[in-house]
Amino acid sequence: MIEIGTAAASDIPELVRLRLAYFDEEFGTLPPEKLTAIREQLPLYFTAHLNRDCFCYTAKADGTAHACACAILCVTEKPANPHFPNGKTGYVLGVFTEPEYRGQGCATRIMQHLIADAKRLGLDLVTLSASDMGRPIYEKLGFTVSHSKFTEMELEIEK
Repeated sequence: MIEIGTAAASDIPELVRLRLAYFDEEFGTLPPEKLTAIREQLPLYFTAHLNRDCFCYTAKADGTAHACACAILCVTEKPANPHFPNGKTGYVLGVFTEPEYRGQGCATRIMQHLIADAKRLGLDLVTLSASDMGRPIYEKLGFTVSHSKFTEMELEIEK
């Protein structure tokens, strides 16, 4: 049986483990210095932000502390605009299910829990970047491809 819930401080080691597994699958082997920096930062981040402006959702197998899937919702409050008149938005990242648990509805059920929380938190908008594997799940849940006259851009700050 798979139990879906909101992560607590006691789940931080599992959140870190799953996040690193996600990075390994998505990006391959990271340089040791980058991996070390990430391993050091994640527990600090989750300790400071969990259930404040970062909400994590897990699927746990067979009533154990072992999380087999997770998703992260980062909540931001910013100046209102026509897309988010209350100024509160969420960004979903790190949706990941361990390979042996895929196809069992874990990600769908986690995302349903996340969406219910987004409503409870009064968010106007929830966004994410979908992988090819995740896109059908998100579309089934009502996410749509956003089109804008603006181009998303980024600047990586070099150290």
